[in-house]
Amino acid sequence: MMRQCFLRCLLDTHAPIKLIHNVETVIGRSKATKIKDSSCSRQQGTCSSFTVSLKADCIECSVELTQLGVNPSGLDGFALKKNVPYKVGHGSKVEVLLNNYIHIIEFDPPPEDGEKPKHSSKRKLDDEETTTAQSKKMKAENLDTGSEHIEEALEDTWDEIDRGELYIFTAKGVKPSKKIAAFDMDGTLIKTKSGKVHPVDINDWQIAFPTVAHKLKELLTQDYKIVILSNQAPIGNGRVKIKDFKKKIEGITTKLDVPIQAYIATGKGFYRKPATGMWKILTERKNGGLEIVKEDCFYCGDAAGRTANWAPGKKKDHSMADKLMAENLGLKFYTPEQFFLGHSIANVPMSKPEFIPKDVKSEPFNDNLISTKKEILVFVGYPGSGKSFLAKQIEKKSNHQYVAVCRDVLGSWQKCAAEATKLLERGKSVIVDSTNPDIESRSRWTSLAKQMKVECRCAKMAATKAHAQHNNKFRELMKINHVPVNDIVFHTYKNKFTDPTPSEGFTEIIEVKFNPCFEDQEAEKIYRMYLLEK
Repeated sequence: MMRQCFLRCLLDTHAPIKLIHNVETVIGRSKATKIKDSSCSRQQGTCSSFTVSLKADCIECSVELTQLGVNPSGLDGFALKKNVPYKVGHGSKVEVLLNNYIHIIEFDPPPEDGEKPKHSSKRKLDDEETTTAQSKKMKAENLDTGSEHIEEALEDTWDEIDRGELYIFTAKGVKPSKKIAAFDMDGTLIKTKSGKVHPVDINDWQIAFPTVAHKLKELLTQDYKIVILSNQAPIGNGRVKIKDFKKKIEGITTKLDVPIQAYIATGKGFYRKPATGMWKILTERKNGGLEIVKEDCFYCGDAAGRTANWAPGKKKDHSMADKLMAENLGLKFYTPEQFFLGHSIANVPMSKPEFIPKDVKSEPFNDNLISTKKEILVFVGYPGSGKSFLAKQIEKKSNHQYVAVCRDVLGSWQKCAAEATKLLERGKSVIVDSTNPDIESRSRWTSLAKQMKVECRCAKMAATKAHAQHNNKFRELMKINHVPVNDIVFHTYKNKFTDPTPSEGFTEIIEVKFNPCFEDQEAEKIYRMYLLEK
C-alpha cells in the first residue's frame, strides 16, 4: 500500500487534512482548517492573506512547502520567504501564520530510521533575526535535520501565541531539559503583599515562602528546567495590561535569581488549566527539541481542591485546576506547603471532581424512543446533555418520521409550537429539543398533544450538571458549532428543575444516558481529560 501524508493541527481543532501525492493543496481560512481569521483568505494564491501551498511526495517522504500570502508563514519556528519552495519531512511544523495555526506533517506509515527525505537547498530563514553568518548557518542546518540547536537562552525573550491566548517568557540562562519542574505562580511562588486574594496592582506581590529561591536553585543543580504555568484571565478580559504583567514576570524572575520559562494563559481555551495546551507547547516547541521524560517531572500548585480549614484558619482552595492538570498529564503533584515546607498532605481533606470523564461509557441507542404511534416526544435536560445529538439520531433512525423543533433555532416556544402543529398535521411525530426544566415549560407540550389528540412522552437526559458543563467546555475547545453556555444558565436550569412525572400528562418517561461520539481518537483523548476547574 502506498504511503499517505497528512497535515495534523497541533491543537487538534480539526481533522487531519490529507495531502494527496503530487497534488497541490492550499490551506488558509476554511471549514477544513477551522481558521476564521478574516485576514486569512479562502482564495488560493491571494496576496492579501497568509495561505500556504503544500505538495506531498509520498515516495520520497517529503513535502514541498510554499508561502503564498504577504503575511509570513513559518516552518519549525522560522519565517518563510514568499513564493520560495522548501522541502520538508515527517514531523516538520508548519505555521500558517508565523507562531499561529501550527500544523504537523505526518506520513503514514512514518519513514523508517534509515529512510530520509531528499531535501532541496533552502534559503536561510529569519535573516533579520540573525547577527552573524555562523548563526545563520546553524539555523539552516537545524531546519535540514528537523531539530533545534540545544543551548541556553542568551537573553530574555517574549513570545506571543495564537494572538495573545498564550504568552511565553524565557529568561536568560534557561536550558532545555528532559526534567521539568513546573509551578503555578499565584499562591505558589508568590502571594500578595496586601493580604487580599487578588493583587491590587502589578506590584502587589512577594515571594510566598522563604525557601522558594533556595528550592528552585537546588532543582537547577539536579538538571531541572524551571517552568511556570499560570492562568491569567484578567489579561484576556482587559483588566490587566500585558505590558504591565510582563514587567511583573520579569521582576519575579529577577527577585528569585533563577532562569525561568513562564507560560501565561489569558483566554478560556485549550491553554487554560486544567487543559494541557501550555504543556503541549512546552514539550513540542519550547524545549529545544529535547524529549521530556514525564516520570522525572512534577507540577506544584495551590489549586488542589483542599476544603475549608484544611489547615487552621485556611480557606478552601479556589479550584482544583492545578491538581487536575497534573492528573491529565500523568505528573506527580505537590501542594506549595508540601514542596517548599515539607508538610505532609496525608490528612489534608480534598474535594473530588463531581464528574469523572474517564468513566463515561458508550450506551446503545434505546429503540423504545421511537414509537409506532404519532406523538410529541419532549426532551428534558441541561444544555450540553446530548439532546440535539439524540434528536438527530431519532430523526435518522425513524427515516425522518420524527422531526425536531428547537427553540435555539426558531427563537421562541410559540414558534416551536406553531411548527410542531404543522408537522403533526402532516402526519409527522415531533421532538421538542429544548431544556424544559419545569412543569410550566412542559405543560405547553402536553396541552398541545391533548389538543392534537396524539400521545406525549418524555425523554429525560441523565447527564448531571457537571457532566453537561464538561460537554459544553469540550464543544468550546473543539470549536464545535454550538454557542458556548455560561454558568448562569446551568445554575438557572438546576434551580428551576422539577422531575417530570406521568401526572403531567406523559404516557411514559424514558431516562436517556449520554452516549459520547467522537470524530477521532484525539478528540476522545481530550474529552477524557478533566476540563472543568472544579
